[in-house]
Amino acid sequence: RQGFVNVEFTIRFLHPAEAVLILISNKADGVDSSILTFSLKSEVKSIDPLGTIKCRSPCYEL
Repeated sequence: RQGFVNVEFTIRFLHPAEAVLILISNKADGVDSSILTFSLKSEVKSIDPLGTIKCRSPCYEL
């Protein structure tokens, strides 16, 4: 049998992050399950702002 797994990661931080993805199959037809382990590392290559805010404020008050 063959299956597909889509993995999506939404970044919350600008610094690199690391994680481990562990996939464990179910026991099928009396055969023991197998385990797949992946080491994941994030990398920010570009970033676009969601929006901008304009405001006026005095730099100094006398």
